[in-house]
Amino acid sequence: MALLYLTAVVFGGVIFTTFLVLDTMIDRRARVRAEKRLGPAEKREFRSRRDPLLAVLQMVEAPEFFDRWVDGRDVVQSGIDLDARQFKSLWWILVLGGTCLGVTGFLAGLVDIGWVTLEISLVLLAMIGPYLFLLWRIKKRERAVTRELPDFLDMLTFTIDAGLGFVPALRRVSKGYTGIFGEEIKQVLVQIELGFSRHEALEDLASRLPSADVEQLVEAINLSEQLGTSLGRTLRIQANLMRTRRRQRAEVKAQTAPIRIIPALVFFFLPSLLLIYLAPPIINFLFRR
Repeated sequence: MALLYLTAVVFGGVIFTTFLVLDTMIDRRARVRAEKRLGPAEKREFRSRRDPLLAVLQMVEAPEFFDRWVDGRDVVQSGIDLDARQFKSLWWILVLGGTCLGVTGFLAGLVDIGWVTLEISLVLLAMIGPYLFLLWRIKKRERAVTRELPDFLDMLTFTIDAGLGFVPALRRVSKGYTGIFGEEIKQVLVQIELGFSRHEALEDLASRLPSADVEQLVEAINLSEQLGTSLGRTLRIQANLMRTRRRQRAEVKAQTAPIRIIPALVFFFLPSLLLIYLAPPIINFLFRR
């Protein structure tokens, strides 16, 4: 029994460590930038850190059931250094581990409430944890891009108005940005240097980032290029529109705040208040009896 409890704790630690590793994995395109800047010896060390894990994931084939939950676009937008097949394989390994642990406990005759609760928690964590983690990563990147994009466009507009072209302006402005959007813009510059057209690089940028604002920005830039209109004016309009949308989203959240407070009031504040008011009379009544 102690051995199985220890196994459950170890498996829970494995799941937690897996999520930490996924969170620290950089984007695959960031590896291209790193390998371009590093020397040969450093390149080999950079690759060797993830090769064993990727080799194991390549050998495991996840069921088709996972295709309903995860596709390639979701994994790319999350920024994890795995493709869709590798992520689903890792998810399948965690599910198998939790299931095997539950079967082992059942065969060993451990049906007490503590073991059952622990096993159910680990199995649920293994089944829905990776999907929730993926959604959290996508939402995190979307918030970061939404926050950084208007200021980035302002700096880009000023640089273009000063006389630089679009690509040199991107290169100059991206040097001062180290966030998610800044790193993705640097990847756009790397793709342009490798021979991609500006249209292809920007379309790839829109597919990597989970933001509707970026998609509209890319469409506006490509349309401005086709029509020959002023790019600086287009970027200035886009920056104002994004700030307007951000303000509107904040207003919507502020208007829904009272509704979101209701569950906290009902389940936390009111029971505490009732306990404070009713505890003294109840205690007095019990002691008098």
